[in-house]
Amino acid sequence: MLNEIAEQIQASYRMERERVSYSIIDIEVYLKTLAEKGEIWILKDMKDISELEKVGIEYYLSQHRANQIYDNLEEFLNIQSPKELSTATSCNPKKSTTPSKEKQIKKQHRLEVRDVKQLFGYKKAKELEEKIIELSKSFPSYEKKHVVDQIQRSAKSIKERIAMGEQVYIGEKFNQYSISIGSAKETSAWLQISLGQKYIEKEQYDNLDNLVNEVVSILTKILCHLRDNEGKGMDLPNPYTPNVKNFGAYEDALLLVERIYEITRQQKFWQEKDLLYGLRQCATSNVANLAEGHQLFPLKKFKFFNNALEALSGLESRLQTSLSKQIITEETFSEMEELAVSVKRRIKRILKNLSDQKLD
Repeated sequence: MLNEIAEQIQASYRMERERVSYSIIDIEVYLKTLAEKGEIWILKDMKDISELEKVGIEYYLSQHRANQIYDNLEEFLNIQSPKELSTATSCNPKKSTTPSKEKQIKKQHRLEVRDVKQLFGYKKAKELEEKIIELSKSFPSYEKKHVVDQIQRSAKSIKERIAMGEQVYIGEKFNQYSISIGSAKETSAWLQISLGQKYIEKEQYDNLDNLVNEVVSILTKILCHLRDNEGKGMDLPNPYTPNVKNFGAYEDALLLVERIYEITRQQKFWQEKDLLYGLRQCATSNVANLAEGHQLFPLKKFKFFNNALEALSGLESRLQTSLSKQIITEETFSEMEELAVSVKRRIKRILKNLSDQKLD
């Protein structure tokens, strides 16, 4: 029975939810998988789901609606096979063969796939990636596995997500372009970190950051056009994203990076390389996730801001270890802890707002 299949899917979801201790970040991955398989609609009628889970279900249902054959259980149970449908139509010639309203809407929400290499935004993103790869060749060798790899990865992601965004379906295009915008903002953050450590000159930073902003502007205009034209009738988000540089937590996080680099240059850290690189990685990861969290979709914001919190927790743990080993003083520890707590407090406030919002 088809209803038994639905019950099995709901039961499997409950088991997965318990396995990951109700972590919305881990649950998000499972929801996306169900959406891609066309089964997420089955979770809509579950009684034991939270408001945040409902947000996730509605979001991925919207993003992968074209994959869903049915939107509720009744339609799923009453469906006819193609053979039965053909017989019924021939036996009842008066029966309408006009496509359903939902199918008509789905058709309207499909796009013509273009040659991505001819897109202006893609060309700009490719130019940015090439310039960053060339520029980062002059970075210190000890940053190869951290700053260099991260800034090249984020720049590459901008271009790749634009390419992946050239989809048949508008919702998925919005999704991929949102990730591309987030990657652009992360790239800008790594550029700021590089400038702060004097790996690049101010003029180099300005030129590359302007190129990043140009890409974001191009993508935003495309998404505005989609939402206001081809995507009419769809519940698409506002394409405009805030300037992360005006975000108080981001400014404090950059200051924290500056101080962590300054502290870890002390001779006492030379014999503690794991602590040295761990502190730097946590501090910069916090900044990068704060920047990348400025995306279109609430669940993505939630994910990256949560990642920023995890980075701060890792930073605080390593600072405590540094204090225990007498590598840093009580005064330095208190200063760093105060900065970290300031950033953490702001992030938690954002996460609470995201959790409390009634989003659909």
